[in-house]
Amino acid sequence: MIEIKNLTKKFKTSHGTLTVFDAFNLAVKDGTFLGVQGKSGAGKSTLLSLLAGLQKPDSGSITVDGTEITALGEKQLAAFRNRSVGYISQEQSFLENLTVFDNVRLPAYISKRCEADSEISVRAQKLLEELGIAHLANQYPQDLSGGENHRVLIARALINDPKLILADEPTDSVDSDRTTAIITLFKGLAQSGKTVILVSHDEQALRLCDEVICL
Repeated sequence: MIEIKNLTKKFKTSHGTLTVFDAFNLAVKDGTFLGVQGKSGAGKSTLLSLLAGLQKPDSGSITVDGTEITALGEKQLAAFRNRSVGYISQEQSFLENLTVFDNVRLPAYISKRCEADSEISVRAQKLLEELGIAHLANQYPQDLSGGENHRVLIARALINDPKLILADEPTDSVDSDRTTAIITLFKGLAQSGKTVILVSHDEQALRLCDEVICL
């Protein structure tokens, strides 16, 4: 599913150049539930951003599901992300004028899969139920708690049935029982053949991963 070759990523800072990745290599098979841990600033979120095509490396290549995303233009990358990647970032970005239900459904309409509204709605409802937030469907994101909004982000990321799920601290601000439910959902997705990469400092969550790497 994923092949990273000789990846280098640097950032300019007020203190000079910070090298986050230097000739970094990684291979991840289909259906793997991979945990990523490391200290703050180690590059965990940067890795997910690179895999989602939101940032580009200084050198090296990233291939996802047979597509070398480092060779794609911005429009191609946007189409690739919407079609193949479910990205759950730490930033809780929503369209505030849309309800939770409509925020979750939105990527399905953007992807133009020509599905009936009813099919999209049924899938959205099922995701909200699995994540324990179906009762919040008609509320607005700004009225929810941080933990509830994390679960809305997860539902939205999964609405297009992506092959690759990238989750950046998805259990932050979520209690122990909900953490188990979320991680169990991810594990089930991996067992169905999807690839899930979880960035977390939560040992409870990481214990359920197939493999864990430390940056």
